Amino acid sequence: MTLHSRREMLALASALLLGGALIYGLVASMKDGSRRFHEGPLRAIFGDGTFEELEAGEQLPLHYIGDDRTAPDFTLEDRNGRPYTLSAHRGHVIVLNFWTINCGPCVEEMPKLDQLAQLVQAWGDVEVVGVSIDSGWDEVARIMPPRPHITYLFDSDNQIVGPKYGSRLFPETWIIDKEGVIRVRYDGGFDWSQPVVLNMIDSFR
Repeated sequence: MTLHSRREMLALASALLLGGALIYGLVASMKDGSRRFHEGPLRAIFGDGTFEELEAGEQLPLHYIGDDRTAPDFTLEDRNGRPYTLSAHRGHVIVLNFWTINCGPCVEEMPKLDQLAQLVQAWGDVEVVGVSIDSGWDEVARIMPPRPHITYLFDSDNQIVGPKYGSRLFPETWIIDKEGVIRVRYDGGFDWSQPVVLNMIDSFR
């Protein structure tokens, strides 16, 4: 092999090594960007400490993050008496909020949830659904806006909220992805109209 040939081979090997390093760096950067896209909003909502505990698989008494639980199906009537079946809405991200009119934090966060429902309307694949354990629309109508953007359902016998979802304290909000998988549960009141919430929901679309 001539000196010239050896130099060409060394140059080619160096170029391949450099190209491989660049490709590896690009792939790693893309993976890191995707991870940050998904993690960022959750960290902002839960806080770094709680997020890292949840991400590590710790079973905390409040909150949940994961992708290994399918949301229990149900059929409930909306405020107009029409049936709403959760599984019929696959292909949509569902923001599912459990509440009751006797819960102060529930009533306090309701306007923010309605704002969220209004904001995501343009996406066309996100629904905000409020499930109340109250007797029906007549009981809760006095605190509602004239034209609510939330789909309101009623579980007056508490056959779904407690037995199927295990909810005892309100409010409790679940984010269910397009395949019907529970991705997030947040216990307690929250300002759901914040941009960080939109970012979180968008990451599950």
